[in-house]
Amino acid sequence: MNRFFLALSASLAILQSTACADTIYLKSGKVIEADILEDETDYIKVNFGGNPLYYQKKYIKQIEKGGADKDSSAGGTKGGKGFSSDDCFERGLEKAAGGDFSAAGEEFRKGILIKGDDSNLIAALNLLDDFEKGEIGREHVMDLSSGLLNMLRSDYGQAARYFDRALESDPDNVDIYYNLGVCYYSMGDYKQAISSFRKLLDIRPEDPEAYSLLGNVYYLTGQEQAARESFVLAKELFRKAQDPGSAKEIEVLLGRLFKN
Repeated sequence: MNRFFLALSASLAILQSTACADTIYLKSGKVIEADILEDETDYIKVNFGGNPLYYQKKYIKQIEKGGADKDSSAGGTKGGKGFSSDDCFERGLEKAAGGDFSAAGEEFRKGILIKGDDSNLIAALNLLDDFEKGEIGREHVMDLSSGLLNMLRSDYGQAARYFDRALESDPDNVDIYYNLGVCYYSMGDYKQAISSFRKLLDIRPEDPEAYSLLGNVYYLTGQEQAARESFVLAKELFRKAQDPGSAKEIEVLLGRLFKN
């Protein structure tokens, strides 16, 4: 299974809302209202309840500044047609969750025509390809698709139930543990989020994304030393994976969260 990126960034993301000037729409379907303090190429900095928080733009679908002016640079549509690659992804998941894999594939391929490098669409097509090769079962694909669809629509509790079912047929799948961790994180169940990310790291001990999200959870629960150690490991592993951009983002985050 390929990893889907629906919800969280490597930068700190507290998924709650407050009445402020700007609105940030995440690809997960979550909406955050906060004042944007910095708008950089790869990330934005917002003021959330007096605290500075950071979101990577690759996880943002759309930004509305001042509640009116839309900035679709982080997602958006092609040619003003009124639909986007994200819409095709969601429709494809609906079809796959219902067992219509042929129609699902058509939707995913439509999305690829709009945005050829969309990692979620590529991962979805690879999932269907694995089914066609007989590497995974029909119910497994339906459970994963249902989990992803509910995750996309911010129903994290239902998503977690589908992911748990998917683990029954593939108990060592690190990407399902990743999705479970994101679901529990988003529900505020930090104990279960830590457990999921730790199970992932037991199987794949050099996963930088898992360490970055684990750092988020530790930071939110006041475990600052553990958070710092997780972020440092994430930075080192991103560099080892030849992803200097993500490593730099973690380095910036470390500098802002930990002044000493």
